[in-house]
Amino acid sequence: MYSLSLPAATASYAYGATVATIKDKTRRASFMAAASTVQARCDSFDLLGASSTFHQAVGSTYVIGGLSADAMTELYDVQFTKRVGTRDIRDGIKNAAPNELCPYCGEGRVTELDHYLPKSLFAGTTVHPANLVPSCHDCNFEKKAYQPGLTNPAVLHPYFDTAFTTNWLAASVSESSLHLPTVKFTVKHFGSDPDLEARLNAHMDVFALRRRFSVWAAQSLTNFEGYLRTAHGRSMTLNAARDHLERTALQQSGERANSWEGAAHEAMRASDWYLSGHLGLS
Repeated sequence: MYSLSLPAATASYAYGATVATIKDKTRRASFMAAASTVQARCDSFDLLGASSTFHQAVGSTYVIGGLSADAMTELYDVQFTKRVGTRDIRDGIKNAAPNELCPYCGEGRVTELDHYLPKSLFAGTTVHPANLVPSCHDCNFEKKAYQPGLTNPAVLHPYFDTAFTTNWLAASVSESSLHLPTVKFTVKHFGSDPDLEARLNAHMDVFALRRRFSVWAAQSLTNFEGYLRTAHGRSMTLNAARDHLERTALQQSGERANSWEGAAHEAMRASDWYLSGHLGLS
């Protein structure tokens, strides 16, 4: 999980380039007439992002007079995603993700663009670059048309939120019902900022990251236990194992504050039950 810079393409450029791909002159003219209204809706979106108040967004305030929500959705689905005239905008947003990794989860490969505020409800921002986040298929699928609100905390937005650089992801190793180790992921307690804690938990839940991280971490458990069976690992002591896992946590997490790999290996290092009870290290 990590933050991204805002796309280089502005709202007005993206909208103009998308509308320009419409061949029918009458239809194109109706979209052109709505340009100033669309810009106003995009400006409102940017203000919500800058103030971390996406939970205050209401779809009814993002309508475009004279154009139905279906028309604005089609503008994205047909004109924006399939026309050569908007390819530079699409590619620019996707290519901004380092190593093609999804910023929502930090693991999946970017293949799609996710509407942070769903296009079915927020017509005015269907082609706004700031509302389009490079995403892997799994994150886009899990999020669906999630809409933040007063009872639905907003998930983290890679372009606006700074929480990506705050260390809030935690993990622990426990014994499953099958008497096997499993890694569980949680959000650290932020007593001074309950709203942020609610958003972090929403991010984990909406993208199903607790389950997905746990599935991925199972491979880390397998890899380490396989290493202990090698010539180098058979003589490893408890302290040596802790040192090995600490180095691995640093290597796997890199510069990311909330890497599931780093959290998983740190949890393995800290668990007496896992190292001594389950693996028998001493």
